Amino acid sequence: MEASCRYDARQVAEMKLPRSLRFYVAASTFYAAVVFFGVQFLYTLQLAQSGLIVARRDTGDVLASIQVVSFVVWLGISLIAGVIMHRLASALAGAKTAEEQKDHELGSIFGLSASLAGPLDLEEIGKHFVAAVRGALAADATISLIVYDDVIEGFRTVAADGPRTESLRGQTYSASALPGILRTRVIDHRQALVLSDTSANPDSWARLAEALPALAGVRSFAALPLVSRERLVGAVLLLGERPQELIPDKLQVPMMMGQYVAGSIHTALSVAEAQARAEREAVVSRIAQRARASPDPEEILRGAVDEISKALAVSRGVVFIGESETALSVSYEWDAPGVPPVGQVARSLPVAILAARLGRTVVSADLRRDQRFDGGLGARVALGGAIAVAATPIRVGGQLAGALALSHVDRAREWTADDVRLIESVAQELRVAIAAAEAFEQQRKAVAELERLNRAKSDFVSIVSHEFRTPLTGIQGFSEMMRSEDLTLDEMREYAGDINKDAQRLNRMINEMLDLDKMESGRMPLHRERVDFNTVVSDAVAQVRPTAPTHPVSLRLDPDVAPLFGDRDKLTQVLANLLSNAVKYSPNGGEIVVTTRREGESIHLLVRDHGIGIPREALESIFERYGRVESRATRAIRGTGLGLPIVRQIVQLHGGTVWAESTIGAGSVFHVTIPTGEPARAVAVAGAAT
Repeated sequence: MEASCRYDARQVAEMKLPRSLRFYVAASTFYAAVVFFGVQFLYTLQLAQSGLIVARRDTGDVLASIQVVSFVVWLGISLIAGVIMHRLASALAGAKTAEEQKDHELGSIFGLSASLAGPLDLEEIGKHFVAAVRGALAADATISLIVYDDVIEGFRTVAADGPRTESLRGQTYSASALPGILRTRVIDHRQALVLSDTSANPDSWARLAEALPALAGVRSFAALPLVSRERLVGAVLLLGERPQELIPDKLQVPMMMGQYVAGSIHTALSVAEAQARAEREAVVSRIAQRARASPDPEEILRGAVDEISKALAVSRGVVFIGESETALSVSYEWDAPGVPPVGQVARSLPVAILAARLGRTVVSADLRRDQRFDGGLGARVALGGAIAVAATPIRVGGQLAGALALSHVDRAREWTADDVRLIESVAQELRVAIAAAEAFEQQRKAVAELERLNRAKSDFVSIVSHEFRTPLTGIQGFSEMMRSEDLTLDEMREYAGDINKDAQRLNRMINEMLDLDKMESGRMPLHRERVDFNTVVSDAVAQVRPTAPTHPVSLRLDPDVAPLFGDRDKLTQVLANLLSNAVKYSPNGGEIVVTTRREGESIHLLVRDHGIGIPREALESIFERYGRVESRATRAIRGTGLGLPIVRQIVQLHGGTVWAESTIGAGSVFHVTIPTGEPARAVAVAGAAT
């Protein structure tokens, strides 16, 4: 500033005009009078010495008149000469001043060009530009250099100098929010806007000052666009404190300097954009390398979300997994320091849901003002804390697999095209992680299924070798005795009965295997009818009592139990299997309690025994095919491991559920719930349960 003031004083001294016209007139008059009277005196003196002085009075009057006329003529010639000299002096001084001013301006321009050589950031460019322009303007004029920023989609101040510097420093101006006269002329048409006297256009200036409060009180204003290679890179704002301080003639130098600085700004912006592009590509490259190198899908998701969240400087990054917009659930969440996690609450993030529905990237600069999201959105925003959100779907094989959402919780944000491209690129790489996760899950399920089948095969071999061998051994032994020994008719009948009993047992086991296979494959039909469930329970208990004398069976039937639509034979089989299981696993006897009760639109059946009990870890596996509890206490108990799986399948076909509770050494309780309702409804419930 001190250098600028010194330059202004020097400029005023160098530009001082020659002396005024009055001075030249006075000097000419004085010069004419001195010369005339001097000549007249010498002329008179010479006449007197020569004796030629005229004595007569009238002759002297004539000579006096001639002298007056001569004096007037001489004075007029002197005045004309003075005026001419004044004009010549003024022209010479003006030419000299203009030449010096031109030399100074060219020097300033060349100096600015030299200072802008080399790589500079925007702040350094602004500092050099403001210092160069300061010499071409009045000391009380304010200069502000604003540059277009893609991140905020508007202009930001990079340098300012003058009395109003503090009110301009750090200011940002949204391109869409600028006053119409400024936006149309400077931004759209890229022409200079000059208001030499703001009071001459009170209406236009009032709107301009309202949108830009820093301009209040300015008496002269100019906005000069900065264009480089057909790209608007910024603008120069000039604020004068006096009318006519900023006129087109005085703005030639700032405009020429603006062309130089526009190129430097363009270069700086291009370098910054190239660096940002390289950083984004580096982010995508690191994510891609991690996705192809790591076998852990969770590690890939965590690394990708962490990387892009930090690169875009957001508050929160979330990956959703789901095959539809309504099934999206949070798989991983990254939060900036100090930002509370939202967990499953983020499932309601509306932008991610909309992106999944539309199948494309959706951004919102401010959810609070986005008309696309209403209907209770305020509560959801308050709950999740999201204000600015960008979300893109993740698709695998053309099908929705999830979504990636990035958000700010503290401010709005204008998402740029580069931001969107980066988010979409990362989403493309996340496909690898999700596909790997799906493949891993499928592989895990396949391995689990193979293990189950292997166990089933082993169990089947064990059952065939034990349970099937026992009746076959009896059939073979009795038949050989009947063939090779002389038996009485009664003995023959006894052996034939034993053979028939073993054959029935073998047939029952084969039928159980076939029935279970049909149920699991959905090929077992149900013959539904209105069934009194209490009657079915009573009949099943009546059939068990004669074969289990050491196991008294108590019935506690709820009379309010409503009839249900079901298959009587299959329901009877459920009761028979549960009662048989209770008898077998209570080898020391004990009471068996069968209870029914109504619970809403369902029937709840409980079968309680006082047997050996079931370990907690086996309460689920006993309902699987060939699932048996292998222990010293159960080794002597015969069974195929198909009774309880058949119970579960029949109950599920009726739309119900079955589970067990047990205490080792105290007994077990088997629960069955079956809905009472129309067949169509029961089938629908069964499908949902399955």
